[in-house]
Amino acid sequence: MKRAHALALLLAAAVPLAAQAQLRQPPSPTETRPVSLPQPSRSNDDKAGERTQRDEPPTVGKPQASTPRPITRPAAQRPVYDAHGQRMNGMRQAGANRVMDTRTGRYYDTVPSGDGQRIVKQDDGSP
Repeated sequence: MKRAHALALLLAAAVPLAAQAQLRQPPSPTETRPVSLPQPSRSNDDKAGERTQRDEPPTVGKPQASTPRPITRPAAQRPVYDAHGQRMNGMRQAGANRVMDTRTGRYYDTVPSGDGQRIVKQDDGSP
């Protein structure tokens, strides 16, 4: 029984020490290892003495104005004719030698013809 009392006293004395260790502030992150800053490389030191025009600050004064691009109008739509020479309305140029029928969404191959484009007759029965 004496051993049980001694063990209980020993545990009772150890519990506050363990609790106190839990309440202690954690060490700072740099306390466990030394702080080291990165060293500049030798190539950066060599380049520091050589300044180019890109590295120089802009000159004081009136800033250089960029030249505005001229406004260009899209080329006038060339008329599109079907394989029989009839003018077709609602066609829009879709690329080189290609037009799109805006009503149906279909694309047709064309060839230059006079003042416009002529749709090439296709084998599948389309215009």
